[in-house]
Order: sequence, then structure tokens, then C-alpha cells
Amino acid sequence: MASKDPSGKKKPSSPRKSAASKKGKTSTKKTSSRESKTGGSKVTRKGKATPSSKKSAAKKAPVRKTSRGSGITAKSEARSQTASPDLESYRKGVFDPQEGVGLFSRVFFFSIGGRLEKLARGSLLRALVFTGSVGAGIIFCITFTFADPFLVWSDAGYDEPSSLYGVGLDGKPELIARYVRSDSGREIVELKEEDLKLPVARAFIATEDNNFEEHWGLDLYGIARAAVVNFLAGGIREGASTITQQVARLRYLSRERSIVRKAREASLALFLEARLSKHEILELYFNEVPLGHGTNGVQAASQFYFNKDFRDLNWGEVAVLSSLTTRPNDLSPLKYPSDSAKKIRVVFQRLIETGMITPKDATEAHNYLATEYYPSLFNRYPDENYFGVRTNRFPYATAYVLDQLSSRLRRRIYTGGYKIYSTINVKHQQSAEDQMIPWLKKLNERPRRSPFTRYETFDREAGDFMPLVQALFGLPEYSVKRTQAERDFALELARHWRDEFTMLNLLSGGENVARAFEQELQRSHEGNDDDDKGIQGALISVRPDTGAITAVVGGTGFESRNQLLRFDSAERQPGSSFKPIVYAAGLDYTGRNPGTDRELTASTVLDDSPQHWLSADLSEYSPENYSGSYMGPIRMRPALVQSRNTWAIQAFTYMQPARLLPGIAAITGIAEDQFPRNATLALGSREMTPLQMVRAYAVFASGGYRIDPYLIQRIEDRDGNVIYETDPEQQRKDRILLEATAYIITSLLQDVVQEGTGTAARLYGRPAAGKTGTTDRSTNAWFVGYTPNLVTAIYIGYDRNISLGRSGTGGGMAAPIWGRYMNRALEGEPVMRFPGPPEGVVQATVCETSGKRPLPQCPKTITEYFIRGTVPDEPCDAHSVEGTSPVIMPESTEPVLDEDDF
Repeated sequence: MASKDPSGKKKPSSPRKSAASKKGKTSTKKTSSRESKTGGSKVTRKGKATPSSKKSAAKKAPVRKTSRGSGITAKSEARSQTASPDLESYRKGVFDPQEGVGLFSRVFFFSIGGRLEKLARGSLLRALVFTGSVGAGIIFCITFTFADPFLVWSDAGYDEPSSLYGVGLDGKPELIARYVRSDSGREIVELKEEDLKLPVARAFIATEDNNFEEHWGLDLYGIARAAVVNFLAGGIREGASTITQQVARLRYLSRERSIVRKAREASLALFLEARLSKHEILELYFNEVPLGHGTNGVQAASQFYFNKDFRDLNWGEVAVLSSLTTRPNDLSPLKYPSDSAKKIRVVFQRLIETGMITPKDATEAHNYLATEYYPSLFNRYPDENYFGVRTNRFPYATAYVLDQLSSRLRRRIYTGGYKIYSTINVKHQQSAEDQMIPWLKKLNERPRRSPFTRYETFDREAGDFMPLVQALFGLPEYSVKRTQAERDFALELARHWRDEFTMLNLLSGGENVARAFEQELQRSHEGNDDDDKGIQGALISVRPDTGAITAVVGGTGFESRNQLLRFDSAERQPGSSFKPIVYAAGLDYTGRNPGTDRELTASTVLDDSPQHWLSADLSEYSPENYSGSYMGPIRMRPALVQSRNTWAIQAFTYMQPARLLPGIAAITGIAEDQFPRNATLALGSREMTPLQMVRAYAVFASGGYRIDPYLIQRIEDRDGNVIYETDPEQQRKDRILLEATAYIITSLLQDVVQEGTGTAARLYGRPAAGKTGTTDRSTNAWFVGYTPNLVTAIYIGYDRNISLGRSGTGGGMAAPIWGRYMNRALEGEPVMRFPGPPEGVVQATVCETSGKRPLPQCPKTITEYFIRGTVPDEPCDAHSVEGTSPVIMPESTEPVLDEDDF
């Protein structure tokens, strides 16, 4: 206890006791207790201690040392007692935190928070450092998530669209399409370290992050500069995001403007810098940065704005792209050219300041934009988007390749990054589209009678007795898409349930059900006839030696409402273009069976005259020639050259289906039971697609081999591994026709082009063989032909059974465009001649009239090709003494048309 002075006032405690008192109450209490037990130390008025007090002090010395250690322990005990409620709440906050506080923050405050507090005591600088560290730690703890490192290190890259390649002029692969989703707008690029020197790279670095190659993800100087500028401006006037931070935001974060997002952007930038090199970070930026009109990335924007690869851009063009990073929609050169030009001047100024280009180069680049680029934009639609101008040079080929892929590959075509190498020849395909599509559009410009559309009225008035009329007069069948009763029922049903399904939409949170009924209601109001798309057509070309498809066109243009691949899907009657297939089957049967009772050779004479046939159901069939005239008894060659229909019917009935159908099935690749057994097959009554016709004629062009057309050479995955490949040697299958048969048919078809119905298909300096085809009422026009190195089939007609008009013939509509296309497509390729007569072919002189061995009195003879062993031995009966007819007539014991033929 403290002693009192005589006046009764308390005497101040000694300094040592005061210090002990400040260190802890427990220490003071213990010291006072000891003093009281030893009698205390008495102090005089002069402040001198008595001997007893000295002794006491001597004894207290060691106690004072012990008391200090005890004071520390006691202090912690006292603090634990006094701060117990705060500690409990702190611990509760650490181990049972509020929502949103992460584990890292708990560990941070629990482990090193106290140490930072000790280090911060003592000076203003340390206090500021402490405050800044705590603030940064708080932001880091709030924004950091353990997923961030995994986002960066486990990034698997992009869903890369697949690419389609064709065969270029040099025989090497040439890009013709990319399978890009409508909402993607990205073309993936890969950068190398040397690509940092490209103008496009230098321009973006100069305008977005001039210290990109020096900093480690954050530009502290830029942050300070932006803070000062924004403070002086009283608002956000300048940003401080580096390219790395922009990559973090574009790749991993949302576009939300907040301190938390900005802090997390900075932490992700550090992770990106730790993992990737500078050119890899710039590669990510080039694949992510949006540049307007639906483009994501520099390559997509380069293709959209300039139709160039980004590596080929000049300084003026890269200035345009780098000016779009802040506000791409507001600074679009297509929409707002004046605002774009102002921004580009700022970009050029920045490029000059950073030393990227000289003022002279900037002036030249600016003049290029002002005099060439901006004027070229006047012909472009301001709201054009990337998907509309994506790389898709040949839409028909692109769609056909997609149709040929397996379902597994089709599901991943937009994300798998496949490289598909097709057989499409770029020159052939370009020639096909340049010639075929304008030709079809020109045909549609002709005046024509409006098609009959009142099917419902016709069905209501005449539907009951129409089957009888068809049976009596042989009229073609007609069909109604939907009767009036069916349409009225659907309309009433949609109206009745409309309100109920609207309520169902409200309950389900969607609109699909009501939308489906709205569409049904709309269709009920529309006419029930198909959309009249006008005259359409198809073209397909195949290499006869390998079967490689080199060009395809499916109509007047690949548009939203006209995307049919008619070369593969349009089944139409081929008309007279089917005759060579029938004749080839007859020639080959004769060559393989010499001496048979039924022979068909190039000199066989049949009667071209009006014919009337009575079928098994007692119906009459009277084929006619297109010209309406008849030539009487003629040989096969002039009959084919002049496309005589009655001669073809005579040949089919003479040879009988049992002898012809196996050969026809082999040539076409279609099962024998799929063909009708009546004589109309000789005139092309069986519907065929252009692909099937070109496959059949490829047999003739290849010398008698069966050819399987193919479109895809090989497919590689994104790593370059071949996952599919076609062997061209395997596409050339077994021989199905004698080489001699193929040669004779080619000889006949060459005459068709030179002097027959196909003269409009003649080529410049090249041999060609082919046949026209026209169906009843001129509903379809065909020309199928070939050279030694290319087979092409062309079909023209409506999608419905509508006449093309009197001029709608194969020779008038299809043959001219076939010739134009072939001349353009084969330009630059070596001129090839058809091979000479093979070993199995012989030449023999026959009478021109009878086609048999000539007599001395025959007025005119010709030389014809025959398969060895089929040269006629019978003497000419047209100029003999008896003067019998040279026409071959069937024996009286066998009817012309067998019941099984119908």
C-alpha cells in the first residue's frame, strides 16, 4: 500500500510501481501483498529508506524479476478476461462467418492478422502500410475464389468450328467454308512469337496497352495515371485495364462494372501472366475481343470488314479494327462512317506517338481509307452481320457435305474443329454456280401462264368421278395437299383450344405451345398448294476414273426458302436420256451371248412408225415422237441420234425385260425389282435423280466399270489425326459392261452431240458424248453427257408437275447450259480424247438401209462398230430380188407385249 504523508494525503507511488501498475493489475497487487507481509518499507520525509527497507529492497530484487514474468502471463490472462466477449464474437465470425465470406479470409485474419497489427504500431508509415495491406487483403479475400486458378490452368481452349476444303487450281486444299453457328461469330487464330511484329498486333498494343510486353498483368503506372485523370475530370474518362485484364474479363468474367469484378479481373490477370507467354495472351485477346456486327475476334472482323486474313491487313485496315474496341456499335464504319473516321484519326495519332509508324506512313494509310475503303462501304447494308458474310463460298457444296456426314460428326460439326477435305473442285464449282444459277433465273423471266391453284374447288366438284375419268382417258394422277373439310376442322380446333393453351403457357413459363398453335392457325388460312419457286434445276459433275464429285448446284440459289439439294433428292423422269442405258443393256447382252435368237446391235433396224399397244389391263398406249414425224425402218444409230421414241419402244419389246433389266440394274446401281417391266421404261418412265443418272453415264465414260461417286476425301480432327478417309481406288468397282459395249455407246452418243438433238452441247476443241431428255408435256428437261475426264448431269424443271412450255426440251434448255459449263470448267485442263476401239470391237460394212451384210446392188453402205461375234451374217433383204422388208418383226408365236411386261 502507498504510505500517507502527515497531512493525511496520499503520497505518489514510486515510478517502478507505476510502471508495474501499467503493466498489469495483478503484478501490483502481488507486490503490495508481499510488502505488507514483510512489514513494509517505511520512508522518511527526506525520502530515505531505513535499513530495514534496504533489506527489503534487496529481497525484492529477485521478486521484481519474477514479478515481470508473472506480469506478462497475468496480462494475457487479464486481456482474455476483459476481451472475452469480443474474442468470442471474433471467433464466431471466423468459424461461423456471414454468407459470402470465404475460407481464405478466415485463415488470413486468424493466422496473420495479429502480426500485421503489431507491425503497424509505432509510425505513420507503418500504419499506412498496414492499412493498405489490410484493404488489399480484404478485397483479395472477397474476390478470390479457388476456382480462378483452375479456370486459367484447366482452360481447354475454344469450341473451334470445322473447316471445309476443296481442291484448288494448284491441286492443293483450298478453304471454301467454315461451319459457324449463327450466334458464334468467331474464327480461331493461332499466334506465334514472331506474330507480335505484325501491324495488327502493334496497332492493338499501341492503342490498348503500350506496356503490354513489359508488365506482369497489371500496369501500376497506368492505374495511377487513370486515377489522376478521372479525379480531375470528375468521372470515368480513362481506363487502366491491360490487355491481360481484358482477356480475363472477356474470357472468364461478366461485363458488370464493379470494384469486386475489377479486383477479380486483376487476380485472374496475374494467373494468366504466370501461365501464358505474351503472344499466347494476345492470341486469346485476338480470339475474344468483340469488334461489332456480331464479330468476336480479329479474324472474324477482318473477314467481315475487309474480306482478308488478319495477317494481310495494312496499317489503315488495322487502324479501323483497333478503333472498334471501346464502342464497336457506335463507331462502326458501316453505320457511322464520320464517327469512325474521327476515332481512326485518334488511333493514327497514338500509333505515331508510340513510334509504331511514321507520320508519312500514317498519311498514306489514312488516304487509302478515305479514297478506297470508305467509298466501298456504300454498297453494303449498314445492319449487315458476320453470319451473313461468313466463309461459305459454295453453300450447296457445304450443305451436301454436312448431309453426307455421320450423325456423330454432324452433332459436333460446329465445335469439333474438324478439317474436312472434299472432292469439290473450286474451279468446277465456281463455273457451275456462275453458269447454272443465272441461266435458271433467266428462264424464270420468261412470261408464263399462272399455274392452276384451285385444287380444293376441283376436288369438291370433280373429286368423286375423277378416278373414272383417269381410267378412261389415261390422265395423270393428281393429289390435294389438304381438303376443304380437313382445313376447316383444323381451323376450328385451333380456335377452340387457343385460350386454354395460352393459359398453359402462363403456367409453364414458356410460349412454345401457343406458338405452335399460332403457326397451325396461320397455315390453315394459307392456300394448300406448295410454294411456287419457279423453274428450278440441278447440276452434278463426277470424275469418271475415281467417282470424285467436283461440282453441285441444287437450284436458283441457296436461300432460306430454297435449300433443296435437288441433284441428290429430286426424283424426276429422265425421258430420252434413259435410252442409252436400255441400249447398252441390249448391246451387252448380245455381246455376252453371241448367236442368241434376240440380238441388238448398232445396225439393228426397227420400225419408227406410229404404234398402238394393248396392255394386260386392256388400256392402250400410243407412244409418239416429239416432232410428230416418223422415219420408218431405221438403224439404232440414227434412231438414238434423232431420239426416236417408237424405236426405243420397239427395241424394249423386241429384247424383252428379262434380257434387259439385269443390265439396266447393273448400270444404274438400282435393284432390278425397282424398275417397271413395261415398255415405257425405255422412255424414262422410272424416276431418277441427277446423281443416279451421272453414276450410270460414268459407267460409259470409265469403259464399263461401276463407279461409286463420293464427296469426302478425308476428315481430320483438331489434332491432325485422320478419322475418315476414302480410297479412290476402291471407288472403281467391278466391270459391269464389256469394254466394247462402253465404246460403242460412247460412239453413238458422240453422234448425238455432233449431229443430233444435243448439238447445243458441243465443246470447243474437246470431244463430248451425251443425250438429251424431255418428258411428257415438257415437264422435265435433261442433258447427261461426258468427256474423257468429266461426267455431268443437268436437270431443269418445276418442283411440281408443271410444263416448261413448248420450248422446254432437253436440247433447248439443258444442253446449252451443259456446254457452257463444261467449256468453263475444263478450261486449263488437258484436252483428252476418247480411247480408240478396244480389242473386242470390230468394224464391218453394212447396208445403210437394212443394217445387214451388203449386196452388190445396195446403193449405199456404211461402216459400223460391232462387238466381236455379233457382225450380221444375213444378206441385205431390202435390196434383194425378193425385196423383203428389213424390219425385224417378232415371231407370230410370241406376243409383242407379254403380260408380265406390264
